[in-house]
Amino acid sequence: TSFTSSGAFAVPSGVSSVDVLVVGGGGAGGKGSSQGGGGGGAGGLIYRPGFTVTPGGTITVTVGSGGGDNTSAGGRGDDGQDSVFGTLTAKGGGAAGCFNTPTHSNNTGQSGGSGGGGSGNYGNGTGGTATQPTQPGESGQYGFGNPGGRGSNNNADPGGGGGGAGAAGEDRHTASTVGGQGGAGKAYTIADGSTSVYYAGGGGGGEDGQPGSGGQGGQGGQGGGGDGNKGAAGQDGSANRGGGGGGNSSQSPGNTNAGSGGKGIVIVRY
Repeated sequence: TSFTSSGAFAVPSGVSSVDVLVVGGGGAGGKGSSQGGGGGGAGGLIYRPGFTVTPGGTITVTVGSGGGDNTSAGGRGDDGQDSVFGTLTAKGGGAAGCFNTPTHSNNTGQSGGSGGGGSGNYGNGTGGTATQPTQPGESGQYGFGNPGGRGSNNNADPGGGGGGAGAAGEDRHTASTVGGQGGAGKAYTIADGSTSVYYAGGGGGGEDGQPGSGGQGGQGGQGGGGDGNKGAAGQDGSANRGGGGGGNSSQSPGNTNAGSGGKGIVIVRY
């Protein structure tokens, strides 16, 4: 049973344990005002096989929405929202950093299930930390999330990639004109029992308008950063995967948005 919106799971008679995947909503990418925005952090991911349930009981399910992009250049987007299955809580992903002149106040990626990437800027925006592995009880014991990558402080100034469930976001690429790649998600066959699907990949960091390109979204994220050669917007994170949104290119920043985070999901198999 897959939940793409909030509801309730009615435990069938005779079922005392289930395998469950819980993915929080992804964080928004960054819309920098003059440098590339960071990639949004993926939602935290929990995979708990053999989760104890009461036969004939009902479990409340919450599916977290992805964080929305702030359409104002230099304005930080939203964190993703939490997804919940009973006592298991997958934390929403952290919004990315975005260069904000003149205060430089939004450079750092937000913390979340996975952390948002840092903005490209003159002060090296740092990535946000991952909170999912530190959650109490089984939410942390069976939970996954990684930090976002650091942005750049050189002439090209691309953003760092958002963290994913399976790997940290990449710092701005060593080529200096390429945004950091989003951290990879994690793959499971829980949806149909055979097909491997990636969930919770981080968004790619955006370029700053110099010749170059945005970073790719991590597997399960699809939120690649804006392409500096074209002034492209960051891509939205994959819906119902909890992927992070991609950072924008700062070329023509007034009309290139960052990507929104992807909605989360809860999947129960028994």
